[in-house]
Amino acid sequence: MNNRVAAHLDALEGANVSDLIELLKEKDEALQAITDVNLQLSCERDLYRREADHYKERCVKFQVDEMRRQRVGGQA
Repeated sequence: MNNRVAAHLDALEGANVSDLIELLKEKDEALQAITDVNLQLSCERDLYRREADHYKERCVKFQVDEMRRQRVGGQA
């Protein structure tokens, strides 16, 4: 066991079981909040990535169409 873990165990020595249970609940709630934020950020990132990909496809299509129009206009 490393010193950090030993220090935490020493700090908890003599603590009430109900206090320890409350600490675990708070930790679980904090971890759940972090998980929820990470999920939200992942969803937003994926949405923005899809939107960017769609926009990029439209830009490339526009450029290709513009090149075709210029070629046809130049040959006419």
